[in-house]
Amino acid sequence: MGDNTIWILLVGVVVFGGGWFLMNKGKKTGGNHDDVVAPLKIQAYERLLLYLERMRFSVLVKRVFMPGMSCSDLQFALIQNIQDEFEHNLAQRLYVEEQTWIIVSLAKEEALRTINKAFGENPEANAATMAQTIASMSNPLIDKAIITIKKEFNTL
Repeated sequence: MGDNTIWILLVGVVVFGGGWFLMNKGKKTGGNHDDVVAPLKIQAYERLLLYLERMRFSVLVKRVFMPGMSCSDLQFALIQNIQDEFEHNLAQRLYVEEQTWIIVSLAKEEALRTINKAFGENPEANAATMAQTIASMSNPLIDKAIITIKKEFNTL
């Protein structure tokens, strides 16, 4: 055997060994998919629970209402806050079951409908009165969404 043959064999062994190592390392990483995804799922559950709690009317009004606001400003601020936080949490959809995401979305839509209905039914009320009215309301879909998230979390 010449020097070239030994060199070619040596390079072949190194390339083959390196390829084998990388392939097996990739299999091990792929096998740990749950180890990577589980913390992201937990974070998604936490963020969606926080979103739902912040969407409760009593909490939302405390955060948004400021003395001197007009009714239209209050209505806009309430709706905008719910929508902005929902959009901020859109990526959480990747980590939760579709039925969980649907109930969170339905809770958001119900909150928006409730706010718009309350303002529509009280066109002469001032913002402070509307803030009290909205804060005293409830959205049962929030509780249903929280229960759904907890159930899904307990299956991890």
